[in-house]
Amino acid sequence: MENRSTRVALATTGICVILAACGGSSGSISGGGTGGDASGSGAGMGTGTGAGAGSATSSSAGYGDDDVGGTNAGPSSGSGDGAGGDMSCAGETSTAELVPLDLYIMLDASGSMDEQISRRVTKWEAVTQALEAFFTDPQSAGIGVGLQYFPLREPGVPETCTENAQCGAGGPCMLGVCDRARPTAYCTTSADCPSGNRCLEVGRCSINNSVCAPLGSTCRNGGGTCREAANSECANPYSCDADVYASPAVAIAPLDDTTAAALVTSIAEKTPLGGTPTAGALSGALQQARAHAEANPTHRVVTVLATDGMPTDCDPVSADGIAQIASEALAGTPSISTFVIGVFDGNDDGAQSTMDRIAEGGGTTSAFFIDTNTDVTQAFLDALTEIRGKSLACEYQVPAPSDGQTLDYGTLNVQHTRPDASDPATIFYVGDESSCDAAAGGWYYDVDPATGGAPTKIVMCPATCTQFREGGQVQLRVGCKTEVPPIN
Repeated sequence: MENRSTRVALATTGICVILAACGGSSGSISGGGTGGDASGSGAGMGTGTGAGAGSATSSSAGYGDDDVGGTNAGPSSGSGDGAGGDMSCAGETSTAELVPLDLYIMLDASGSMDEQISRRVTKWEAVTQALEAFFTDPQSAGIGVGLQYFPLREPGVPETCTENAQCGAGGPCMLGVCDRARPTAYCTTSADCPSGNRCLEVGRCSINNSVCAPLGSTCRNGGGTCREAANSECANPYSCDADVYASPAVAIAPLDDTTAAALVTSIAEKTPLGGTPTAGALSGALQQARAHAEANPTHRVVTVLATDGMPTDCDPVSADGIAQIASEALAGTPSISTFVIGVFDGNDDGAQSTMDRIAEGGGTTSAFFIDTNTDVTQAFLDALTEIRGKSLACEYQVPAPSDGQTLDYGTLNVQHTRPDASDPATIFYVGDESSCDAAAGGWYYDVDPATGGAPTKIVMCPATCTQFREGGQVQLRVGCKTEVPPIN
């Protein structure tokens, strides 16, 4: 049978899977064919004659005993027909599939997002234009995306109030504000304020209806003039409850015209308002991502925290405290990574280090930090595109065997052909994440088959993942004994 190869391009990376049966192998997926002799020599992998048409030449080092993760080393080389290599192989070739990617985006919709960054554009408009472009980008088709915003109101807290009792835990009602108190202190009379302060009546801005003081003053961001109002708002209406943020505004679903339209419509209906309860929002996002990953074990699920503000509400508010939330999700099962996109004025003290610390805790090294003095829309879109590429390059689906067959996990090898190379290099199986070599990399199953579990993903070590992002071809060869690193 002539080998057939189908290649799929993702950015500059081609991916294919070779299902092969090797002479002397215990692999249970086999391919047929006639014609072609194979010859080879070497220590450890032996020689033989294999079935299959076509000529192939390769060299590799074979290491391991009969089990995945073995330690019997024996380098060999050979040339032969069929899938060829260290022993003669023949089989059929089919397309490999990347692990499906799902993003749960937690988008900052606080009042500061409504600030203008140019004469005609606010931060909210610049960021949401980038999101809409990403949702409708053909390269995003099929990626799962879900969306929620922060802050969200605490259930039961009213939209407006005229007295403190109406607000409950979200109170007090902002009827007045002490004129010089820092932090802000709310009042009904001057007696409620620190010594020397006056209680100023709170009103509403004539254009955007936001709460303001003192009456007669000019509201920020073109909000109009502060005027007397019939009602006010509760001072602490926004939730810190992770469960509130875990419920998506738009549920995670593969991007197509329908999903993209739902996301765009949701954004169009949202108005930026309120503070920045980062801890509660991130906790909820990770909770939703984890639940989705548990329901979809063959998917890679990540969170994207997009914000323009330092944490102001909900404990913890420190960079280390929020990073710990991200770190615990990364270390959990299933593991959830956190990407961070920060949109800040370049003069915001400590903002970049805070965003980087959260990203580091979430396993993504550093944040995408966007200066509002640049093209925010393009920079934000570039960040989303890079997140998509980074997330897709590192995990692949375990190939499905033919009907009636059973996959022998000890007969799978990963090979990579660099863009500037003609021959593939074998990536060694290392068993688990903790055994990844910082320089040489490697790969492992998401579930160790030696424990009796059934793996669903082939995961690249960080160094190998970085290598794959540079392009080339990734191949999965099934049927020849899995190669492991030599013992030094």
